[in-house]
Amino acid sequence: MDADVIIIGHGLAGATLAWSLHWRGWRVKVIDRDETVTSSKVAAGIVTPISGKRVARGWRIDEFLPAARDFYARTESELGSAFYHPLPYVRMLQTDDERRRWREKKGEPEFQRLLTQPQPAPILDHRLFHAPETGLEVRSAWLDVRAWLAASQRFLKQRGNWITGEVPAGDISLTAEAVCVGGLTARYLVLCQGWEAAKNPFFPWLKWKSAKGEILSFQAPKLTEHRIVNLGGWILPTGKRSLFRTGSTYKWDDFSNLPTAAARKTIESRLHRALKVPFTITGHEAAVRPIINESKAVLGLHPVHQRLGFFNGLGSKGVLHAPFFATRFAALLTERVPLDYEVDVCRN
Repeated sequence: MDADVIIIGHGLAGATLAWSLHWRGWRVKVIDRDETVTSSKVAAGIVTPISGKRVARGWRIDEFLPAARDFYARTESELGSAFYHPLPYVRMLQTDDERRRWREKKGEPEFQRLLTQPQPAPILDHRLFHAPETGLEVRSAWLDVRAWLAASQRFLKQRGNWITGEVPAGDISLTAEAVCVGGLTARYLVLCQGWEAAKNPFFPWLKWKSAKGEILSFQAPKLTEHRIVNLGGWILPTGKRSLFRTGSTYKWDDFSNLPTAAARKTIESRLHRALKVPFTITGHEAAVRPIINESKAVLGLHPVHQRLGFFNGLGSKGVLHAPFFATRFAALLTERVPLDYEVDVCRN
């Protein structure tokens, strides 16, 4: 056989699975269209331990956070460069309901563990921001996803494990013993195709609710804030020449990667409401997030074609969730360790 596993797609799902199998000594081939614009490449890459209008701890955050930190650190060691940047995340509480919920929760040990200590006062510099008085600062990070994916791609290419191309469903042959994809044979094939996986015929029971998101880049020389800030929308310092990114939007009826004037207006207006310092828009990107069912990852092996796998549905939490579930998926393939029922593709 040409490989133990062929992975179609090299976004966060495909890349983290490729690394996980590589570390277990399996031979991996990745096939990807190598497009400039994809959901993973456009993604902000922000880790958000506390989020939402309910000011809630992230799902299984105590498992996902250390798994992500350790996973990216291991890839950085092999790639010889840093991509995962620990950075505090400032969440300002905009409504009475959010402030009430936080008053009820902030003393609980499971929330205290996520906070930076001590909490700064005031949380934001009011010379820079239009901001309410109440907020919280949590331990967080961001992954330079585009750079990390590019470095991971080079790593695969250097080992002859990368193929640029597209695989139509009709070019996939499945048997009880192996898979054949475009003349290559392997023990397993795993589809990591992002939102476009909704078009393939192999997993028709999945309920997709993918959403387009748009992000702006801007330059603000007088914005001397080095933390991630959320004031109804997030603002991410990139650490480069006063450059920031901000977003995002959700649109459920447009599956193009084309930036729209309406989204730009929405994000730019939000930025004007948040900042007291001048800024200049320098970029505008759009992509479609792959979201399935309960907005959780979906993975596992096909109930009939046991050589065919699926890893998708990471949505806006890919940087945080992908390392944990890629490791679990690798354990399923290599050691037959069962997956968590709530994310198993057969359950969904």
